[in-house]
Amino acid sequence: KHSVDLAEVVVEAEIFPKILACLKDVDLYVRKNAATCIREVAKHTPELAKLIVNAGGAAALVDYVKESKGNVRLPGIMALGYISAFSETLALAVIV
Repeated sequence: KHSVDLAEVVVEAEIFPKILACLKDVDLYVRKNAATCIREVAKHTPELAKLIVNAGGAAALVDYVKESKGNVRLPGIMALGYISAFSETLALAVIV
């Protein structure tokens, strides 16, 4: 939805790895919004996707998808897809 510049501002606010903890919050809406934010950052550039992976985001997103039910999983699935699409190395980080 938003620009690369906005995604970079979000990253510069040092949300990683703090936002990854939100993927395990007791509140369903906190978890979904955290996954949505990660998805919106991940989709822009390989560098942003790599930053997410390096912060432990791939494993956290996989856990989020496994632990969630229904459409709540969609932002996590999409984030993993965006990350994987950038390179073979990032794809391997998602599946390993």
